[in-house]
Amino acid sequence: MTKRILIADADDDALSGLANLLNGMGHEVALAANGAQAVQVAAQFSPDVVILDIGAPLLDGLVAARDLRRTPTGHAMMLVALTGWGQPQHRELTMDAGFDVHLVKPISSDQLQFILSMTQP
Repeated sequence: MTKRILIADADDDALSGLANLLNGMGHEVALAANGAQAVQVAAQFSPDVVILDIGAPLLDGLVAARDLRRTPTGHAMMLVALTGWGQPQHRELTMDAGFDVHLVKPISSDQLQFILSMTQP
């Protein structure tokens, strides 16, 4: 089932690699370079899933997640933290910020497909 997925990551290679993977799976993808841009793009794109790097510049992913949750459709989105930070305190931070899932880079396509299968169509 096709999903609308917004990806926010300051790393252009990570952003394009993940976008290519998701496009190859048949999903509609929108991109943002940071958390602030992700909040703006989400308002126009209405994503089912938002994948945020929590270490993004300008507006980090934790702040962006809180901002996204405050939008009219914020509670319907699945928020996925995708980060290099995998310690228990990092997982706690992402859950407190409103993320549904905390993934540590790199992730496999199987792992990504499993997470996406948990979202509503």
